[in-house]
Amino acid sequence: MSSTESPLDHSNNGPGALIGCAILGFVTTIIVALRFWARRLVGTSWGNDDWLTLAALLVHHLLLVAFGVMVVNGGLGRDIRVIAVEDPGDIVALFKGLFAAEICYGISSSLAKLSILAFYWRIFPTSRVVISCKILGTVCILWTIAIQIVNVLQCRPLRAFWNTELQTAPGTQCLDTVLFFLGNSVVNCVIDLATLVLPIQEILKLHTTNRKKLGIAGVFLLGAIAFTASLLRTIFTATMYNEGVTNFTKQFVVSGVATVVEIYAGIISGCLPVMVPVYRRIRYGDALKSSRRAGSEGYHLSTPGNGMGKLSARTKTSRIGGEGSFERLSTKNDDFASSEYASDRHINVSSTTRADGLEHKQSGSRPLQGIVVRSDLEWRVSQNPK
Repeated sequence: MSSTESPLDHSNNGPGALIGCAILGFVTTIIVALRFWARRLVGTSWGNDDWLTLAALLVHHLLLVAFGVMVVNGGLGRDIRVIAVEDPGDIVALFKGLFAAEICYGISSSLAKLSILAFYWRIFPTSRVVISCKILGTVCILWTIAIQIVNVLQCRPLRAFWNTELQTAPGTQCLDTVLFFLGNSVVNCVIDLATLVLPIQEILKLHTTNRKKLGIAGVFLLGAIAFTASLLRTIFTATMYNEGVTNFTKQFVVSGVATVVEIYAGIISGCLPVMVPVYRRIRYGDALKSSRRAGSEGYHLSTPGNGMGKLSARTKTSRIGGEGSFERLSTKNDDFASSEYASDRHINVSSTTRADGLEHKQSGSRPLQGIVVRSDLEWRVSQNPK
């Protein structure tokens, strides 16, 4: 590490960065807990995507601990020249923490991506999505294995990575750490971008209004926050590589924070699409209750079995037979569709139409892929005399 001719900087922006990352880690933990609660509210079992999310969270918490060691014991955020004079032993703690963070990041990054891919696979089980998930998942796993091999071989002997004085000893070989970080960041950006855009085509094919399609796409595209953090880390790492490492403990702060934020933001964005039951429980007191409009045409639904769940809309026409349009997100195993809430219950439908003074009633009960709703539909259409 070479030094600059600028005056010594006695400021320390490491604690502020650590506090911000810790707050984000706490918020992410709460959101993951709510994800598991959302599954429990609707009586569905926890899937592979849930467990992968939990595993990613736990491993990334270890990275946060390593980041804390770099700040508290390693002097990250302080001028490296000040550390060399006042606390030269902190350099060893800094690079030990950095090595641990590299290991954890390689694992948590892959787990977070795999959890999102598993979620896509479950709610969009089309051949295109399944094949894409298999390809991206394989790339994630192989890239993680490659990165971990490079991590443990980046210095020979490995202790030279944190005992920097050994790097000048005969026989010691070390990779350019910043260049290694840059290559890892670029590949992660590419994988993040591919994962981000994967569900868009399937969302556009859902049987719902364009407004709702945009809303659903917006929820999925919140993963762009993670991609932005990854891109930001890549840019700052590239800048550090081009300018040269002159004050690593100052230069690496932004890249370190972006690394922490990237995975936490990815975990949060992966949890939000399955949080609808929590929202309904908080707003309506019932995880299965919803109040929405069914397009431009629809009917009043009264659901005495579970309270005041209503759906109403203005109809364009009224005629015998009551023609109109209902909408649903008709993807098998879709978290946004009713089929997510598997059960052996049925929907009971009764209709009443009046024409020429005659009343005709029909009732029927049929299974709709195990929807956990028991509703009585009352459909009345009056014909205006001509």
